[in-house]
Amino acid sequence: MPSAKDVTVDTEFLKVMSVGEPGTGKSVFAGTFPTPGYIFDFSNGIVGYRGLDFDYDQFPLGPAGWVQFEKTLMQVRKDVAEGKYKTVIVDDLSGMTDLAMERSLQLDPKRNPAGGPLWNVHFQMVKNLIEGRLRQILDMKANIVFIAHLNVIRDEESGNIIGVEPMLTGQLSTKIPAYFDEVYYHSVRKEGGETKWFVQTVPIGWNKARSRLSGKQRLLPDMIENDYNEVMAYIRGTKKKETKK
Repeated sequence: MPSAKDVTVDTEFLKVMSVGEPGTGKSVFAGTFPTPGYIFDFSNGIVGYRGLDFDYDQFPLGPAGWVQFEKTLMQVRKDVAEGKYKTVIVDDLSGMTDLAMERSLQLDPKRNPAGGPLWNVHFQMVKNLIEGRLRQILDMKANIVFIAHLNVIRDEESGNIIGVEPMLTGQLSTKIPAYFDEVYYHSVRKEGGETKWFVQTVPIGWNKARSRLSGKQRLLPDMIENDYNEVMAYIRGTKKKETKK
């Protein structure tokens, strides 16, 4: 049987969920991962990867889009097993969830009085569809990046922020992150008049970022440059985070 003594950062792949508002560099971060790679483009955002060595497919919104995705996933799994791709990206989870809902509405014709989905029927089907395919993707021997938009939860009366989470249907917003060792939150800010993009690796405020790779040694800084190579440099020890004096 394998031994944990033989596990290193170079024997494992980076499995990341990237969460953030639009424009915070999620796709830019994914684009820094090793290539050749593949992108499940659910958001029609392939322009953000222009010039990079990524194959991709896009999926029409409707029941046929989910069926096409499932067929494509079978082929990508084979391609990864044969060593064709080093990285697989899902961009983004909101679009993937929308397709799953379209498929669920096709499979079960029941509707609520307003003509929409039934919570205890269609949303449960979406959950099952998403979780099943998520496990198949994470099982691939490649780097995996799932991109999710940020959902800011506010109190209806006061308007105050009471939480943030990935923008997903129902319980998926808490269940999906649990599948990942690395959950990064993305942000952008001005420093000295210059715009900079960052990855947050620890929970701060409302978000629930985390890094198991960082370990007890806290190898990763709390905020790190928005680049795969920066992450790996700290994990491998070729860069050391600054210690406060």
